[in-house]
Parts: sequence; structure tokens; C-alpha cells
Amino acid sequence: MTPKDSDWKNLSITNVIMQRCREFEKSFPLVPNTWHRCHQYAISDALMPNIRNVWSFGISKECRMEEQIRKHNKETKIHTWDPTPISQTTIDKANSRMANIIHANKAYDPENESLTFYTTDPTKRCYSLENFDPANLVHSYTVDCVSIKDIVEQLGNSVDLIKFDIEGRWYEICKETLDLNLNVKQVVGEFEMYMGDEDTQFQKLNDIIERFKNNGYKVYCNRLLAETNTGHIPNNPCVELTFINV
Repeated sequence: MTPKDSDWKNLSITNVIMQRCREFEKSFPLVPNTWHRCHQYAISDALMPNIRNVWSFGISKECRMEEQIRKHNKETKIHTWDPTPISQTTIDKANSRMANIIHANKAYDPENESLTFYTTDPTKRCYSLENFDPANLVHSYTVDCVSIKDIVEQLGNSVDLIKFDIEGRWYEICKETLDLNLNVKQVVGEFEMYMGDEDTQFQKLNDIIERFKNNGYKVYCNRLLAETNTGHIPNNPCVELTFINV
């Protein structure tokens, strides 16, 4: 098989997974239009006026959700965690606009004390946990890890909103949140589905959904009606859901 054939095959498989994600999302109602749209995430209209503590995992170059929450409530404590070097720059810029975000340059991982990331990207924007091409390695760095248990020990268990976009660690963060019986009012995130193991991942997602339901949460698809009507939904192989218990 030539590289070109391989590329086309991978693209075809990715498209199938994306379609499966869109079909999966149709199993749940869309977030109500009355909810506050904070960039790509919708925050419950019942929660937003009273939101006091936000834990956000995964920033990179984007923290508009956190900034918009700050505009609604000056007293909200917003904590973020992200291992990428650019995330600190993102937060520094936001804080120059009075966002008052507390950031830690750490990776979410409940099993490891530290992780090393690698990149062959000259812009140093995209990193991987695997050193796939040592000959063309541009940069690598090691960061400490943090778990929900660590955070609870440091900050206490009072949290209103947990948001995550952490490239495949969604099962671990949801499971840990549920295992610790945190009284979180809303959990919203991206559930990535990777090629080659999507059946297992969808089963894990179903398990997580059932656990949230059994704990009294309602489940919504984190999409707007306008997005679904116009088809303006990002073409990425992930499911976007939110769990609400307000």
C-alpha cells in the first residue's frame, strides 16, 4: 500500500468516526437556547448567576469561555490546568484583560507524577506523548501531573463547573469526578474518539453517561440548534456533551 493509499484509508475511517459521533449526539437533546454561550460551551442559565468555582482542564490558545464567565461574575474563582507552554501565554494575555485566572502548567493524569511531551512542529504548537520521529525532534519538555484528588486536597471539594478538553483523558477525569462523589453542578467536555478503538471508547462513554444519570444529572448535546440546522458543526471525531445537576 502506498502512502497516498494509506492516507486516503485513514481519512475514510476518520470520516466514519465523525459521522458516528454526530449520530451519537442525536440521542440527546440540544442545550436550551436560554443557556449562556461561552465560546463553544453552553453554561446553564440557572448556574451562571451563581457560579463560584470553575475548574478548567485544557487551554492551549483558547480561554474565551473562562473570560466570558469572568464578565458575568467578578467573584468566581477560575482555576485552569494545561501542560502546553503556550497555555501560560494565553492566560497571561487574558489576565492582562482582568480575567483573574489562576493557572497551573500541569497535565491531568491520575496515574503518573509527570509526563514528557514531544514535537516535530517548528511552531511548537502541537505536542505528543510519543516521540514518533526522534531524528526530527524540535522540542520536548516534562511537566508535573495533577489529578482531581490532588485538586480536592488543595482547593476543597466545592466546584460548580468542570470543563475539559484534554485529548483523550475524558474517561479518567469523568470517572474520578464520579468516584469522589463531587457535587459538581455542571460538567462539560469533549469526548474524543480515536481510530482503531472507537467501539471500546463508545462503550466507555455510555458507561460514563449512565453513571451521571444515576447521580441525578441530565445529559445534553453541547450544540446549538443553529449549528445543527445549518450543518456548521466542526468536523472532528469527538462527541460534545454536558451534564447538568442544578
